[in-house]
Amino acid sequence: MKRSLLKNLLFLLLLGINCIAVGAQDTQQLPETSYGPAIDPAKGYLVAEIDERLYWVTDGLYNAMFLVYDEGVIAVDAPPTIGQNYLKAIAEVTEKPVTHLVYSHSHTDHIGAAGLFPKGIEIVAHEDTKAILERRKDPRRPIPTKVFEKNHEIVLGDQLLRLTYHGKNHIEGNIFIHAPKQKVLMLVDVIFPGWVPFKNLGIAEDVPGYMEAHDIALDYDFETFIAGHVTRLGNRADVEVSKAFVTDLKETAQQAFGKVDFMKSAQETGFEDKWKMYNTYFEKVVDVATAEMKKKWDGKLGGIDTYLRDDVWAMCESLSVDF
Repeated sequence: MKRSLLKNLLFLLLLGINCIAVGAQDTQQLPETSYGPAIDPAKGYLVAEIDERLYWVTDGLYNAMFLVYDEGVIAVDAPPTIGQNYLKAIAEVTEKPVTHLVYSHSHTDHIGAAGLFPKGIEIVAHEDTKAILERRKDPRRPIPTKVFEKNHEIVLGDQLLRLTYHGKNHIEGNIFIHAPKQKVLMLVDVIFPGWVPFKNLGIAEDVPGYMEAHDIALDYDFETFIAGHVTRLGNRADVEVSKAFVTDLKETAQQAFGKVDFMKSAQETGFEDKWKMYNTYFEKVVDVATAEMKKKWDGKLGGIDTYLRDDVWAMCESLSVDF
């Protein structure tokens, strides 16, 4: 019963997202760059070729990709929201079997449908991802059969995927996936084309590494960028905008700490309840930084009213303990 209710709620969520994609702009205060291609609600997904037999699949909220070679298919990620539609999308363009599956990282929302793929395929991931999954013991996320530490190439026929780990960013084990022939780069949960980051900088576990990932991405030779979320493909400009946003966010948060007097705030709350004292001060810093960021970024990225304050909070926390 609970599972059925969850599926119904998920369908309504995706339907709402798809309505946005087809142009319900009169009720949404979103910039033009936040909209993606229309997705048929009856079908529930969109599959399209980017270049040279490299395809992306989206349900308007999650994205995955797959690469067709002469004998089979290399799938990258398996979001449960797409689920069985992923297999339908592949079947739309080829009768060849899926032989390889790449995990971008360990999070269930990106690989929780991996169990739908045929048993016996090669599952490739970073060694940290394997270690996490071994602890989780989740049958929806089969343990990788091939792991690597820094770099790994999948070369099949005339197709090539380069997998590289540049260190912790969103989470340990989150890799860069590059298709040099097609000039496509996939990086999940770091950049959100047309949008501010998801809550708390995409729940980044390492904010300095999260920020550095932008520079690393821009060092790649790519024209098309595939993010794990939101409604459209990205490009180099989207990565540059995201870098500008998080750089500005850090600078604005740093300045906000200098604009709020800690002792004055503490005198207002009293010193006895330490958590209340600190939290009140921190809330004021976040309020100042959020107001400044909203003045500069409102109308430029989607999700400002929803997640900007959470992103500011995450940056302020990181400034307190990381930088």
